[in-house]
Amino acid sequence: MSRLRWLPIALLGAILAVAGASLLFSTFMMYDDEGYVLFSLQEFFHGGGLYERVYSQYGPFFFLFNQALHLAGLEFTNIGGRLLTLVCWLGAAGFSAAAVWRMSRSTTATVFTLGGVFLHLWPMVSEPSHPGGLIVLITAAVAWAGVHWIARPRRLAIAAGIAGAALLLTKINVGIFLFAGAGAWWALHLEEKTLGPRGRAALIGGAMALLPYALMRGQMDLEWVRIFAVIAVAAGVATGLAVARGAEPVSRWGDLGALVIAAFLVVLLTCAGILAQGTSPRGLLEGVVLGPLRHPLAYTAYVRWRSGAVPLALLSLGFAAWSLTRPLAATAKIIAAGRIVAAAVFFLAWALDWSLNSHAFALSYGLTAIWLFVYPLDHDRTTQPARAWLALLVVTQTLHAFPVAGSQISWGTFLWIPLAALGVQDAIRILAAPAAPTRRRWLNYAAAALMLATTARCANYAYLGLSRLRLSDTLDLPGAAALRLPENFTTMLRVLTRNATAHADMLFSLPGLLSFHLWTDVPPPTTINTTHWFTLLSPAQQEAIRARLAASPRSCVIVQRNLYDYLVNSGIATESPLTVWLHANYEPAFRLETYEFWVRKGRTIAALNTVVVREGQAASAPRFQLAVTLADSGLRGVTSIELARFDSDVSTPVTTWTNADASLFLTPINSAGQDAGPARPLHFPFDATGFVRLELRTDRFPPDFPTGHGVLYLRNAAGDRVAEARFIK
Repeated sequence: MSRLRWLPIALLGAILAVAGASLLFSTFMMYDDEGYVLFSLQEFFHGGGLYERVYSQYGPFFFLFNQALHLAGLEFTNIGGRLLTLVCWLGAAGFSAAAVWRMSRSTTATVFTLGGVFLHLWPMVSEPSHPGGLIVLITAAVAWAGVHWIARPRRLAIAAGIAGAALLLTKINVGIFLFAGAGAWWALHLEEKTLGPRGRAALIGGAMALLPYALMRGQMDLEWVRIFAVIAVAAGVATGLAVARGAEPVSRWGDLGALVIAAFLVVLLTCAGILAQGTSPRGLLEGVVLGPLRHPLAYTAYVRWRSGAVPLALLSLGFAAWSLTRPLAATAKIIAAGRIVAAAVFFLAWALDWSLNSHAFALSYGLTAIWLFVYPLDHDRTTQPARAWLALLVVTQTLHAFPVAGSQISWGTFLWIPLAALGVQDAIRILAAPAAPTRRRWLNYAAAALMLATTARCANYAYLGLSRLRLSDTLDLPGAAALRLPENFTTMLRVLTRNATAHADMLFSLPGLLSFHLWTDVPPPTTINTTHWFTLLSPAQQEAIRARLAASPRSCVIVQRNLYDYLVNSGIATESPLTVWLHANYEPAFRLETYEFWVRKGRTIAALNTVVVREGQAASAPRFQLAVTLADSGLRGVTSIELARFDSDVSTPVTTWTNADASLFLTPINSAGQDAGPARPLHFPFDATGFVRLELRTDRFPPDFPTGHGVLYLRNAAGDRVAEARFIK
């Protein structure tokens, strides 16, 4: 390959690195799954006891993998989690593109795959630190191994065994799906004559039909689950039949022995590593097998199926069965055209801003079309085994979207893209084989346009990320200093963190918002923590939390009101005995946008870094009084106070008070907010230390100012922000 052919790939790779980093470091999801994962990793590293001392829904391999990285220098912080997620995100795109290049030697197909996988995995932005990053990296690596070692089944078996065991011990269902896909490929490509090709095809078709039912049988009363089962069965059977039609003897029974041995060694070493750090065999069984089996009963998130998905799946299965009765030459052009149409719709799904996004297409329609890309054509025999490997992996991995169809949709379907890239290239060879030079020239133009469109779409994501970094505010909290987020959000998180540090010797949250423990170093009631603790933790575990909170009068609770109300309105069983007890024994000390800071009933606190505005009678002077509560070990050189309003991601200054239009009074207070001394007048510039209430009296305050979207900044002579305060209710 000449250097010029590498240039578009290298350029796109650089764009993706910028896009991924800028988007990751300018995003923080308030449901805070990342805090749960990071805090669990931190607790495990310091005390062991996974599943018994430390709660987790995820497998032991994920914990040992991160423990090894931590020993090598990676910190369990918001920054460290984002760096690792970026590596996994880019790695998954890179492995997928490398697999396509290996089989096609096409710059266009490689660029399409590299950019397409990156864009398809954009939910990684919302899931830093989550095991999903490791899952997609391992899945992409084993997909690449299948392409790279397709003619060396022993090596491929070892790679599949290692990858499958790692996934099995990260999320057991994902590992089972990988073994199911790899096992189906092995069975259909065996060098044996006992069952014969038709017997093996029938066996695999039956297994593909049973797998979705076995997975979803406990939720078949839900309509979206029944639809999922029908589509998954149709796609699995059609894909198995299509692979069987083109399968040639490649694998051997002995290779499966290598797979089993490799998988067993990974399982043995992982389990030994966890047992050696304080987990009992019963606890390990609960965490790896029994707990995940109960998870669909604790929480589900439905798939929004698009119109016509079920009829299309059934028609597609029928067409696949009919095609098996026809000579290959009779259906080649129809299949080739179907590949191109499916890939074109997918391209439009992420290239255009319309209702059918790439995830909706992949699950509702793309799953149904997988068999088209492995059904043998006249001139694609060389890539047939590799495409079969990708197809059988993706048709089983798609089941990852059950029972929670969030980011799992993208994690389970991204291999559709390299499969489509390889299948379309072979289809074009057939449809354009007799093409005149002029038509071939137009094909070259189309290829260049596809690369340009892919690169431009990725560049747009990079531009979006860089713009967000430029317009946002540095979070400036421990382990998260490099995050740049909307200014109203950063100020809010800092206020909550400051109050938790000052007023809590124990911190809890509803739902679980565990990043606050990383930022404040204030411990939770117990080491058993998760986000949806009201459904995931046992009554005994919740009772232990209640007992610890009851014994701590200085305990505080942070409530994300919007999330909590959403869960209640969605029918999630949030009202456990612990939730009821919290409502009975705590009350809000203050509210800040969608957050509430609760303290024990009867306790008062000084709401630090907050401001309350009071308006007197029209004839009173000064008419407005702003009471600012601060606690700073050394607040120095304050020359002005600025009032700002949040507009989108940034604040807009509204007015600034100086000695000319404001009177200042400073009162020392205690942590309960009570006066600890007399008020004294101040003038700019001034210094302050400790718990204080600063009163600003003025006749100049904007009418109808939206205090819920406002902030005060105390600035020094250089214009630097030295303190801030948010308006509270």
